[in-house]
Amino acid sequence: MERTQAATYRMMTASVDAVVIVLTWLAVTGLRHAVGQVWSLDLIPGDQPVLRPLALAHNVAVLLLVLPVWLYALHRGRTYEELRRVRLDVLLLRIVRASAVALLFLLGITFALQVGGQLSRTVLAGFALSVVVTLFSARVLVIRYIRGRMRNTWTHQILVVGTLEDTIPLLQVLRKHQDWGIRIAGVVRADDGNNTEISGVSVLGCLDDLPRILERRPVDEVMVTGSSLSVANLRRVADSCEELGVRFSMDANFLGLSISKAQLTDLDGWHVLSFSATPEDAEALAVKRGMDILLSGAALLALAPIFLVTALLVKLEDGGPIFFGQERSGLYGRTFKMWKFRSMVVDAEARKQELARLNEMEGPVFKIRHDPRITRIGRLIRKTSIDELPQFWNVFKGEMSLVGPRPPLPKEVEQYARWQRRRLSMKPGITCIWQVSGRNHIDFETWMKLDLEYIDNWSLFLDVKLLARTVPVVLLGHGAS
Repeated sequence: MERTQAATYRMMTASVDAVVIVLTWLAVTGLRHAVGQVWSLDLIPGDQPVLRPLALAHNVAVLLLVLPVWLYALHRGRTYEELRRVRLDVLLLRIVRASAVALLFLLGITFALQVGGQLSRTVLAGFALSVVVTLFSARVLVIRYIRGRMRNTWTHQILVVGTLEDTIPLLQVLRKHQDWGIRIAGVVRADDGNNTEISGVSVLGCLDDLPRILERRPVDEVMVTGSSLSVANLRRVADSCEELGVRFSMDANFLGLSISKAQLTDLDGWHVLSFSATPEDAEALAVKRGMDILLSGAALLALAPIFLVTALLVKLEDGGPIFFGQERSGLYGRTFKMWKFRSMVVDAEARKQELARLNEMEGPVFKIRHDPRITRIGRLIRKTSIDELPQFWNVFKGEMSLVGPRPPLPKEVEQYARWQRRRLSMKPGITCIWQVSGRNHIDFETWMKLDLEYIDNWSLFLDVKLLARTVPVVLLGHGAS
């Protein structure tokens, strides 16, 4: 019943979203067309008008592409999940992220199909901003409607199974959701206590009584809490629920996991419950890889003149190699060769040991602000981050990503504390939070924590934001040495 009700509300919400998207696109397009009819000011006399005439029919037709793209992004962005319980600030963030992803999708599709030539950029920008506001406003109204209906016409009865100590905190959490139709049917004791009630909730019996309780009472879900149940007793609870078609849930807090997310998969009949502390959204990760290929490929072509000039300057400096390839640790410790323009003398690695006492970074990282091994041209390309440009080739090949923790040296990884090794659980990148937060001015432990913060909060929207923040950092040379 709960799943049917939830599916109905998701379909209703998606239908409302579709109407909102259509009306918002038409409103923005109509407003842009109207403004274009009356706006005659040219910022540069004799040049093109500030607002060119709008190809109205073409922009309206693009709606056939906009609607499915936006709805799919909203679905993949989990904006239709947990409509009964989602917090409004979380919902707003999800809508913003989904809209950013949809905009990237739309730009990529129109570019690939070569239908974006007549598409107004002001319409696209205005819609991307407006639709976040209209979708969120409509969603708030829908959630209030759902909450009212659930409160007045529908309840979800939950039977809690556990010991006295384990059930009390869960009962407190469940009470917070009573506005959404959650009702506590009672408690089944998993220990030998004689309490008639726990925290104001009636104790209906012990584990032996569970089949009888499920037969005689309207229970929608059985929720087991705590780690004191044996495997045999847990199996008894699951079997009783399965026989009657009652939903069975088990709290996994006893594992002590704080950031890992659970996923149930089927492996040839084996039900496997997996916990992952890294991003698992396959579609979003595929989009991330697509962005890496598209943007790194474009960068390699656009920056070819800079590559050529830099190569000539490096070669003329001392006649040594143009590129410097160094073994780095990538995803889960896989090694690969990361490329840079050579900015140091040819024997820089051999001289590293004699300069170890001058290291200015804590932890297993070697950094010297005024490193005597850096050449004259090397100091310039380091300051402007030009030395990092060959890593676009690593990104294009799939060894790195545009955004991700910087790839460390294998020798550095050997000295990591155990918690620091989790930064290897995501593909390394050219830029990350550390790069836009001070780089060499930040101590090693903070650097590691920033990388883990990126992994724990990863989204396509975060990648786009970090790429945008990297540009001024590179241009101004903040933190570079």
